[in-house]
Amino acid sequence: MLKGTVKLGALALSLSMITSGCALADWAKNSTTNQTVSSIDMSKLSPEERAKLEAEIKEDQARLAAEKQAMLEMSLIHEIGEQHLQFKPLLAKLYAEHRYALLWQDKAAEKQFLREYAAMVASGISKRSAQSLEQLSQAEQTGGLTYDVLLSDAFLDYLYYSTNINQQAQRWLYSSNSYKAQQPADEQIQHWLSAVKNQELLAYVKGLSTQNTHYQQTIQALSSMISASGITPTGKKLAVNAQRLRVIPDFYNGIFVNIPSYQLQYYRDGRLVLESRVIVGKNERRTPVMYSKLSNVVVNPPWNAPTRLVNEDIVPKLKRDPGYAAAHGYSILDSKGNAIDPYSINWNTIGKNFPYRIRQAPGDSALGNYKFNMPSSDAIYLHDTPNHGLFSRKDRALSSGCVRVEKSSQLAGILLKEAGWSDERKKNVLASKKTTSANVRSDNPVFLYYVTAWVDNGQTKVLPDIYKYDSAVGNNEINWNTVKKYL
Repeated sequence: MLKGTVKLGALALSLSMITSGCALADWAKNSTTNQTVSSIDMSKLSPEERAKLEAEIKEDQARLAAEKQAMLEMSLIHEIGEQHLQFKPLLAKLYAEHRYALLWQDKAAEKQFLREYAAMVASGISKRSAQSLEQLSQAEQTGGLTYDVLLSDAFLDYLYYSTNINQQAQRWLYSSNSYKAQQPADEQIQHWLSAVKNQELLAYVKGLSTQNTHYQQTIQALSSMISASGITPTGKKLAVNAQRLRVIPDFYNGIFVNIPSYQLQYYRDGRLVLESRVIVGKNERRTPVMYSKLSNVVVNPPWNAPTRLVNEDIVPKLKRDPGYAAAHGYSILDSKGNAIDPYSINWNTIGKNFPYRIRQAPGDSALGNYKFNMPSSDAIYLHDTPNHGLFSRKDRALSSGCVRVEKSSQLAGILLKEAGWSDERKKNVLASKKTTSANVRSDNPVFLYYVTAWVDNGQTKVLPDIYKYDSAVGNNEINWNTVKKYL
């Protein structure tokens, strides 16, 4: 009974509304299933009958929803023709709800969005986004609803990208075509539609970009590097690195480490208070792109060797010479913290996974005098080192992933002073070789980023691509004339 009612109702609606897109918005508010179910007295049904009816209702509701969605998409095609859309189901629903009114009447907002989208396409991170930009360019002369829908389709792509790039930078911006657009969160979609309704679209689009001045200068310079023959090699580097600049704010507050520059900069209220050379991860153990905040400073930190380093580096040396442990201040500890004599271990039986922990005592560890902790899923942090001679090297990709700071004593001095430490206390704690920590009092965001090319005050800066990330991103299928048109 129920299935027949729903099918006949849906069929009648589909026949009457197939040529009327606007009428679908009204139809979407009704529910044939609910009207049918309300006439059934559920209390008179047995548990088995009720379960069967509930399953039938659920099945019919799903079918009805699918029929509604199919009709909405048919109506959209009727209005604009067949278009290759990334978000057809969502757009069919949105435009029906708005009775096919144009959402992009603010031309300044449209121009701002297309500039940002073209800059994104130029980076080469998404072939699909490049196709969307090309579709827009071809439909621009015609304009109207078709162009408006294509704009919205591309904007949903950009909305998802811009609201998730901070969390996904390492995955999206350092390999070829790893970015795949998904439907933005409902909250973000509603923010966009609210901005359209309240005539605040330009401000909303600008808010999706970044305040980083290097980003703005870099994308402004891109247009001059594009010609009929394509984009210059420097322009290609600038295009992808511009997107990498999106993940960091302007240089105003916080610790900024640009991995390929081997440099740390510490800003307070827009003023550079400390600049230091650093050592970053070697190519095999790369320092990740990440954002965190300093939590505490540890004076005289012990060093617990990471599992990978133990298995790959330390154990092979211990197998050759167990005396290597004492020579480097290593303690071998079991799961209960008991010390194990390296000469008592049968090294021939040790496989790929060492069953013990390796630790260096405070004051003599590989972390030097200071460790700067920050939450990190990769166990990455900043620290001192006893081997300061390495900072004189030009190539400083030498660590196992963490960042060694040449001026760690000065950085610790700033943070410990804020925590109430005097210079005398700092000196005495260091001399004691006892591990002591102090919570960081001020707000100190930390940005580890990877940018090899940018524009600053008209000057193009280029750094070595130490991890070969730039060459991993492909942008060979981009229509550069289209990109230049919108930049």
